[in-house]
Parts: sequence; C-alpha cells; structure tokens
Amino acid sequence: MTVRLARPTTTIWQLDVAVLRTLVELLPDGEAALLVDALPPLLAMAARPDPGYRADPEHRADPGRRPERFDAAELVRRVRRRTGRYDADDRAVRDGVRTALDRIAGYCPAGVLYRVQLPLPDDVRELFPLPVQVHAAGAG
Repeated sequence: MTVRLARPTTTIWQLDVAVLRTLVELLPDGEAALLVDALPPLLAMAARPDPGYRADPEHRADPGRRPERFDAAELVRRVRRRTGRYDADDRAVRDGVRTALDRIAGYCPAGVLYRVQLPLPDDVRELFPLPVQVHAAGAG
C-alpha cells in the first residue's frame, strides 16, 4: 500500500513575504527601508527578515549589516526554502518570484522601485516586471 501525501501549497502571502525577505537581504539598509516603507503595514512588518536569519550559518546578523551578494539562482533557492516548496523546479519558483515582484511593484512609487533596483545584480533586476526594470548603463 502506497500512501501519498498532499503537496504543500504556497499562498500568495507566503510567496510575497518570501520574496520580500530575500530581496531585503540583497539591499543596503537605505534601499531596504525605502521598499519596506512603501508597502502596506502588514506586508511591511512581514517583509523584515527573521532576526538572525542567514542562509549561510557562518554569517551572523549584526546591526551594521552589509547587504549580501547573490545572484538570481540563489534568490530562487532562498525563496524555495522559505516557502517550503522543495518539490518545485527552478522555473516554477522563478515564475512565482516574477509574479510576486509584479504585485510588489504595484505598491511602490516608481522612484522607490528605481532606487531599490540600482544595487541589485543584473539577473535579479531582470525578474522585475518589464515596465519597471532598471537597465544597467550601456545595456540594451
């Protein structure tokens, strides 16, 4: 007899929070604060990373933290971990990240989106909806 367990589902809320928390880890404090301040209050509270959270257990949270440096593949890995969707492939998680960023962009003024994207790696910026993507100087 084989027992099949139901696949866990990720709610829109869980996905948005996972994406925001991961994005905040990539941002300098000023840009992270701009992003969080533009969000509705409940989402802003949830977007703050868990105290002491780091994907790398050797890295300790400190008040003068520096933004972490990672690419879109690592962002997808972290979102997968935070949502608990270990069964989802990279493409499905990446599509979920894009969808969440589209919703998040709807809360933010254009100036905030611009400032938030500037310090991000190019491949992470490409996950944002096309109308709000900031392109690197000299890029097509």
